[in-house]
Amino acid sequence: MVRHIVMWKVAEHPEHGSKEEIMAKIKERLEALKGEIEGLVEIEVGINFNPSEASYDLALDSVFTDAEALNYYQGHPKHLEVANSLVRQVAISRAVVDYEM
Repeated sequence: MVRHIVMWKVAEHPEHGSKEEIMAKIKERLEALKGEIEGLVEIEVGINFNPSEASYDLALDSVFTDAEALNYYQGHPKHLEVANSLVRQVAISRAVVDYEM
């Protein structure tokens, strides 16, 4: 099993709305991928409540059957649609860690 964790800082966007609206949209759209992509076992998006300058706005915590499944997810059209039509348009910072469980 492989855990894939991503954190983003996001900014308001004229098309996508306020930070709060954006975070809710990202959470909804990414979590909707469960059951849609082979090898994706678990997916959860958390919205941060810590006001620290060091904190990120959102955290994605997902589990895949193996590294091959993670690679498949990253190139999957349903994932890319969320990434390209929303996340990449609003993200101002991103951090990622992938590790075997």
